[in-house]
Amino acid sequence: MSNKLLRPLAVIGNLTFISRILGYIRDVLIATIFGAGISTDAFFIAFKIPNFFRRIFAEGAMSQAFIPVLAESRRNDEKSTADLH
Repeated sequence: MSNKLLRPLAVIGNLTFISRILGYIRDVLIATIFGAGISTDAFFIAFKIPNFFRRIFAEGAMSQAFIPVLAESRRNDEKSTADLH
């Protein structure tokens, strides 16, 4: 691999690793402070719902699924209108 690709790859990999470690520490602290119970479960669910919508809409999953379908639909519409003329 070239140096132009290797360095950004290492940076992203290291930042992802640090993010995972910090997430683990956050979970340990929450478990230590609040313990296991219904309030802790509600806390985690309250975080999962907005994260789910962020993953669908903000991180491109929706556009990756929607754009090809829209393009195919437009191509089919152009073909059908061309057949009518």
